Amino acid sequence: MPRPGKEKDQTPFDRLRRWLDGARGEMVALMAELTRRNAVGPANGGPGEAEKADFLERVLPEVGLPAAERLTAMDNGVPRPNLVVRLPGRDRSRCLWFMTHLDVVPPGDAAAWKSDPFVLRVEGDKLVGRGAEDNHQGLVGSVFAARALREAGIEPATDVGLLFVSDEETGSQYGIRWLLEQHRDLFGPQDAFLVPDAGNEDGSLVEVAEKAILWLKVRTVGRQVHASTPHLGKNAMVAASHLVIRLRDLYARFEARDPVFDPPMSTFEPTKRERNVENINTVPGEDVFYVDCRILPQVSVEEVLAVTRGLCDEVARNHRVVVQVEVVQREDAAPPTPSDALLVRQVIRAVERVYGVAARPRGIGGGTVASALRRAGFPAVVWSRMDETGHQPNEYAWVSNLVDDAKVFAHVMMGGEQG
Repeated sequence: MPRPGKEKDQTPFDRLRRWLDGARGEMVALMAELTRRNAVGPANGGPGEAEKADFLERVLPEVGLPAAERLTAMDNGVPRPNLVVRLPGRDRSRCLWFMTHLDVVPPGDAAAWKSDPFVLRVEGDKLVGRGAEDNHQGLVGSVFAARALREAGIEPATDVGLLFVSDEETGSQYGIRWLLEQHRDLFGPQDAFLVPDAGNEDGSLVEVAEKAILWLKVRTVGRQVHASTPHLGKNAMVAASHLVIRLRDLYARFEARDPVFDPPMSTFEPTKRERNVENINTVPGEDVFYVDCRILPQVSVEEVLAVTRGLCDEVARNHRVVVQVEVVQREDAAPPTPSDALLVRQVIRAVERVYGVAARPRGIGGGTVASALRRAGFPAVVWSRMDETGHQPNEYAWVSNLVDDAKVFAHVMMGGEQG
């Protein structure tokens, strides 16, 4: 507690920190309410986000925030609501959006959970439940950062938008992608987005770029025969195994490096392999495996595909088999957010102020919803301090991260000023 007469000497940001420290119990209570509302999307067998959106729409004005605008996409008769809250700032020409998502993934194996995944379990500083980290931590933190500014009577540097979207876990077709297509007028040309939906344990990762994603299915067709007479057949598994090794040439062919990323190069890794024959004494006539490629933005995905097909043709000729290549998924890299963008600098400054950590802009191999924003021309930063337990049994978040992330958000809302 500050000494009597000293509170007036606090900076505005000190007042925000003090208020947020005192709001820990309320933050946990809000996370508990969110957790108990099942928001698994219909594609994953769930009811969707409507109940959670109803709750937020009701509670936000009760805690002093503006009423939300509700924009609903329809998914085969199932409503997929998106909520928009906007707080005015000193500069009304641009808006800083904090985008979090309402949906969660299914719990998975119930036996792997120590308790009901839709009932928040509090274990000291640990909050356990489906969605605790993905994405309730960011959602609650952004709500309470905005509340802290309102409670302290501090006007944000620019307009601040809270965007609660649906369908992030299954492609965002009814979430941010739908909003960008159907309600583009929500967003101004100078707007920027902070997406608190990924991060690392110390908060040093400020994600500004993502690699392209290319998943390939490779099917090799030979001739099935009895294993005692292999000369009468064409062993598809042997040919496919030679191809797995030949595909390592992709690393040498596409050797570009970019220090923003970890690892700093494109990666080309064989992963899943399907079952072929059922018994040991049969030479397989068909073999199917998959390749996961994460490609630097400066490397042509088309060229990777062309070289891959060339290697497949070479193996097919040498082994007298047929090799077919199918693109399972392709997501070309969006333009990176510049490492010196204003929002990037603001987040780095706020992380250092709150956590005492030297953060830096980095790229990742995984895909996030930020790519849709970057592709639309908006600067987007993905940041949070978390252990990355989302999608796992017994998913958890730390109360300390929940509170301190809110302080980072509040600092950014202030524009890194007055504090």
